Amino acid sequence: MEPNKQMLEEILDRLFKGEAGEQEREAIRDWMISMDISDTATSENALQNAKHEMLQRILAMPREPQQEQPVKRVVKALTLWKAAAAVMLAAFSSWFLFTRTVNNRQQKDLPYTTIAATGKEAKYIRLPDGSDVWLNARSKLEYIQERFNKKDRCVRLTGEGYFEITKDDARPFVVSSENIETRVLGTAFNIETYPGETEIRVALVNGKVAVKDVHTNGYTLLHPNEMLRYSKGNKKWGVVSFSSNMTRNWISGHLIFEELPLADVLDRFAHRYGLSLQYDRELLKDKRVTGDFSPEKWQTVLDNILFIHRLKYTMKNGIVYINKR
Repeated sequence: MEPNKQMLEEILDRLFKGEAGEQEREAIRDWMISMDISDTATSENALQNAKHEMLQRILAMPREPQQEQPVKRVVKALTLWKAAAAVMLAAFSSWFLFTRTVNNRQQKDLPYTTIAATGKEAKYIRLPDGSDVWLNARSKLEYIQERFNKKDRCVRLTGEGYFEITKDDARPFVVSSENIETRVLGTAFNIETYPGETEIRVALVNGKVAVKDVHTNGYTLLHPNEMLRYSKGNKKWGVVSFSSNMTRNWISGHLIFEELPLADVLDRFAHRYGLSLQYDRELLKDKRVTGDFSPEKWQTVLDNILFIHRLKYTMKNGIVYINKR
C-alpha cells in the first residue's frame, strides 16, 4: 500500500530518531522511486539520479544516535536532517502535482477530431480501434486522435449514437455525455443525449456497461435489455427494462422512442420533418411514448404519436398546434 502523508511523517520521524526498521526504510525508498512525474522536460535519468541522491542522504542516517557527540548537537543535527528531508519530499510532491496539472492542461489543449451527422440521415463511423458507431441526425462524436487507442479509448457524444465496441481489456471504452460516463470493454449499446432534452438515456443491447454520474461518482451496472434514464432536472436516475429488438432501427430512418417524454418526442419530430410546433408543456406532462414509427408522411406519424394520449393537432399559417381531442 502506498503510504499516505501521515504514514510518511511517522516513518520519517522514526527514521531520524534512528528507530526505523528496514521495512520502513524500504517503504520510503519504494515510494520515492515509484513517483510518477513522467512526460516533463526533465529526462528520466536525471529524475532518477535526483531521487537516488536524496534517498542516499535520508537513508544514510544512523540508526542509533552517535554517543560520542553531545546530546544537543545530535538533536540539532537530526532536526536539520528532518527538516531538509521534509523539504525535499515536499519539493518532489509539488513537482509531481505540478507536472500532473501541466499534463492535464496539455491533454485539454490537444485538438479533438469531430465527426458530425449534419443531415437528416444516420452517419456510420469506423473508429481506429475497429469499433463501429452510428450517429443519428443532429449528433456528433469527438475524440483526441493522438491519444485514442493508445493510452485510452475516450469519446464525447452529443445527440444519439449506437455503439458496437471492439473488446479490449487493457483499454476500456468510455463515452462522455454531459453528466454521464458510460464505460465498457466490448458490447453494443445506444446513448441518447440531445441538448435541451430532459433525460440522458443509455440502453444496453448486449454485454455489460457501467454508468457513472461524474459529479457524485455514483454508478450502476446495466445488463442486456436494461435502460438507464438520467434526469437532467433532479440529477437522479432509474433503470427500466426495454425490448432491444427495435433499438437500432433508427439507423434505417425510423423514429424510435422507448418510454421517451412526449415533449422530447415532439421536438425530435419537429426537427425531423422541419416543422414548427407549439404546445403547452403542462398538456404533455407525465406522458411518454414507446414505438417504432416508419418514415411516412408526417401527418400520419404525428397522428399515431398523439392518438394514445387523446391529443390532436391543427395547422394554421404553417404552424402545428397540439391540443386536446
